[in-house]
Amino acid sequence: MAYLFPGLHPDGYEDADSGWPRVVKRFAAEAWRRAAASELADAELYPSDAAWCGLYDRMFSHKPDETERRLALAASYGGLV
Repeated sequence: MAYLFPGLHPDGYEDADSGWPRVVKRFAAEAWRRAAASELADAELYPSDAAWCGLYDRMFSHKPDETERRLALAASYGGLV
């Protein structure tokens, strides 16, 4: 979700003006349910690496350090991020 919608913040998904598309709010609600049950770590609830990769992949030009970070993240997540 963070990769596809990097501008959305998990904390405000219930707010009417949060920008969360109605069809994906149920996924955020489930994530919060799992977090409350200690089934989800903070890094999974706030996946900043995935959000950063989503932004990077939409950019047209990249600085060498950004490309290095993107490749490192892809390697650490098995190419899935």
